[in-house]
Amino acid sequence: MLRFIVRRLLLLVPILLGLSVLLFAWVRALPGGPAQALLGERATPEAVAAIESQLGLDRPLWEQYLQFLGRAVRLDFGASLQTGQPVIDEMLRRFPATIELAVAALLIAVSVGIPLGYVAARRYGTWIDSVAVTGSLLGVTIPIFFLAYLLKYVFSVELGWLPTAGRADARARTEHPTGFYVLDGIVTGNLDASWDAIQHLILPALALSSIPLAVIVRITRASVLNVINEDYVRTAEAKGLLPGTITRRHVLKNAMLPVTTVIGLQLGVLLAGAVLTETVFAFAGVGKFMADAIVQRDFPTIQGFILVIAVVYVVINMIVDLVYGLLDPRVRVS
Repeated sequence: MLRFIVRRLLLLVPILLGLSVLLFAWVRALPGGPAQALLGERATPEAVAAIESQLGLDRPLWEQYLQFLGRAVRLDFGASLQTGQPVIDEMLRRFPATIELAVAALLIAVSVGIPLGYVAARRYGTWIDSVAVTGSLLGVTIPIFFLAYLLKYVFSVELGWLPTAGRADARARTEHPTGFYVLDGIVTGNLDASWDAIQHLILPALALSSIPLAVIVRITRASVLNVINEDYVRTAEAKGLLPGTITRRHVLKNAMLPVTTVIGLQLGVLLAGAVLTETVFAFAGVGKFMADAIVQRDFPTIQGFILVIAVVYVVINMIVDLVYGLLDPRVRVS
């Protein structure tokens, strides 16, 4: 297992190098540029040349790339063109909001998706199965931003049950030592602040969880259907084992292997999908900051965000592989 971990870590190097090249080329291929975004209507050729010289954009591309790569290794992505602050500091300040949203969405997707997929498989061919399959198809096809606006209109505008935007009540005076608003309320003993943060978190988390929830339902259903037809499940039933024992020891333990892989990969999808969700709900996370950076052609922020998300995604993928090997003793790493 140790050799496997070391080999996977070494494989990260060429993967991230290739990604950095693609990312650098893609950002440079975007129409417009940071100089035009900063100057706006005042973007004369002389002013644009001055800004590009200040930012180092007039240098050869290979020199710009080497400078970008050297800084990226040190987690130095330069200063944001929006705020003038280091990109890494802006990301660290906003990451707790995005992580809080992604974890809440993943909890919803897992807690609802796995039981629903299991019940659909056990009730194969019934109306429950049809509803689960139809719902999962709708969850995959409905765009996140459309569902976000729909939830916002129904539960905030029409019913008035939940807040429309933000992470907390703007009138509240609360302390945030960690940046995780729900946790901060618990740490500081202000449970009202935690409940307020949860209320602001419900709708964005529901919107963001739609696609992972649909995927988990479909994978769980398909995996359970495959397992319940295996010989060892039939043997356990013939021996007279209790249904709960069969479900726990034989069905779920083997059916969860592909589901575990999907759950790990969906966490990376959640971080990427947070861009749209945070924009709709004005949720002050990395996704909202990234959306503003795209509009402003903020190259340092765009490069830093995508590279960090890519690293997180690759690391999660490696962790999923390790968990897969621990869950299934048949997996052997050569």
